[in-house]
Amino acid sequence: MKSLTDSARLLKKRGLHTRPEPADVAIVLGAYTRGYQPGRVLTGRLRAALHLYRIGFVQHFIVSGGKGEDETVSESSSMKRFLILNGVPPEVVLQEMTSVDTWENLRNSQLVMKRNGFTSAIIVTSDYHLPRALAVAKQLDMNATGFASPSTRREWRSAVREVFARAKYNVSGQSVWPE
Repeated sequence: MKSLTDSARLLKKRGLHTRPEPADVAIVLGAYTRGYQPGRVLTGRLRAALHLYRIGFVQHFIVSGGKGEDETVSESSSMKRFLILNGVPPEVVLQEMTSVDTWENLRNSQLVMKRNGFTSAIIVTSDYHLPRALAVAKQLDMNATGFASPSTRREWRSAVREVFARAKYNVSGQSVWPE
């Protein structure tokens, strides 16, 4: 168990030390939502993305996430509504509504980028998730940096879960361990 918590701690630390560069678009990766109300993790990611927008690092958003079995609306619909309610013009928020995992989030968002002429992105997700998301982006040959939303102590289980998710990707041939 100690090695699991050590691995989770390392992922969180690595994610928090990632620094973004200005880009065409912020790709916000989905997480659980209760109807149109983003959960705690997703709210953190959206606030981080809003910060990037307000300081001029991005001019557009791609909100990426489908509808989970336990959700009544897609994660991307919930995210778009949150951003609009926080002053973002609707026309700068693009939706990717079909993805169910990190690989699909980024592959599908890459297609949205190409359709809209975007060439660079900042991937916005939780600190423990960012290293894997950036590794997937690298495999997809995306021009992307990352920005982490800090997780709380209550989200520690998610960081441990991330260790298993990375192992699953590795076993399936989609190695996402950073070099």
